[in-house]
Amino acid sequence: MRIHKFAALMLAASLLISAPALAGYADLPGADVRAAAAILVDAKTGEILYDRNMHDRRMPASITKVMTCLLALEYAQENGCMEDVVTVNQSALAGMDPEGSTQNLQPDEELVFRDLVYCSMIASANEACNVLAEYIAGSVEAFVALMNERAADIGMKDTHFANTHGLPDDAHYSTAYDIYLLCLEAMKNQQFMEIAHTETYTVPPTNKRPEGRTLNTTNRLISKKISPEYIYPYARGIKTGHTNDAGYCLASSAEKDGLALISVVLGAEREEGGAIRSFIETKELFEWGFNNFTQKKLLAKTEVITSVPVIEGLNNDSVELVPERELSALVPRTVNPEDIERTVKVFEPEGTLAPVLKGQIMGTITLTLEGREFGAVNLVSLTAEERSEVDKIYNQFQDIISRPWVRWAVGGVILAIALYIVIIVMYNLRRRKQRSSGHPNYRGKKRRRR
Repeated sequence: MRIHKFAALMLAASLLISAPALAGYADLPGADVRAAAAILVDAKTGEILYDRNMHDRRMPASITKVMTCLLALEYAQENGCMEDVVTVNQSALAGMDPEGSTQNLQPDEELVFRDLVYCSMIASANEACNVLAEYIAGSVEAFVALMNERAADIGMKDTHFANTHGLPDDAHYSTAYDIYLLCLEAMKNQQFMEIAHTETYTVPPTNKRPEGRTLNTTNRLISKKISPEYIYPYARGIKTGHTNDAGYCLASSAEKDGLALISVVLGAEREEGGAIRSFIETKELFEWGFNNFTQKKLLAKTEVITSVPVIEGLNNDSVELVPERELSALVPRTVNPEDIERTVKVFEPEGTLAPVLKGQIMGTITLTLEGREFGAVNLVSLTAEERSEVDKIYNQFQDIISRPWVRWAVGGVILAIALYIVIIVMYNLRRRKQRSSGHPNYRGKKRRRR
């Protein structure tokens, strides 16, 4: 067996490779967020960059309509009913708050399914959500049950829907974190994002509204018409919400310099001068994220991390391990890759038996910074190593003779041979002695006289 002591020492030293964290999350400047709850997340990795009471249950107001419209679009895409004509039932208008968002849909009014979705998302029309619910599930109650089922599938553990639109109800609640999960799911639907980012939409004339309807988004981050002072050029949707109980709420996404972020702000206030803090704080969060974070490569595929001894290798006593893939993460701009803590785990640190395949998984490396884990990557062999038949036979022999029963058997055989030799020697000595002294009972043959 050919295992160098140097290789073993190198392996032991590499089992935990770390560098002190220098400038990281603790050194980031604060974000001016005063809302009751908020969260900022990297849409690609799910890394939470900022949170404020993100698991507190609160009324989500009209952000509820993200779920309503997502289910409506998924239903239409599965059943091909985007152009179906839907008739408004009186039951869908029951219980509407006269002060709430509306497009004044009338009983027996006929609208195209697609236009109802735009009414719900762009103009935040409460009654349009109920009309969609009845058309899809037969009743509002049945549709709300579908909303809660979908929420459970997404992983929204602190969410319960009691209606389709978000009007106040003690049994209707969610969290900033759960709404982020909902938005992340909805953003996978391209048609949803097209609607969520629409500034203006025209609904054609109907049998009850011959002049048609012009819908303007309630999201001032993307609207140049309503309040240009709120416009944020990197924003992409998604949905506003407001009731006296919920405060001002906004779920939004933004893209800049290759980064995609999701922001959720719940329970923001309106300033005395009229400024709505949900838009201001969402912009603040996005700028804080874009200014303080960047995507950096933390691990390269070509980097040799450690080596592992190879038992019975034909050409080498060890193989080098490299990452199976590169690893990049969104980290504070002040962080260097050298600041990242590395924890290396080798599956067989004492040595692995040849043959070893190129690319064979032989360990893992985990990268963390200030308790935040960026991921674990497999460590694989950089080269292959064949097995030495000579070493194989030698080690097999060593293994056999090291077994206790073999030792006893060999000892027994040796002892038997030794006893046999002793007996033979003693026997031969006795024979020689007898020949030299003559046998006492031997008289020989008598010779006849002639």
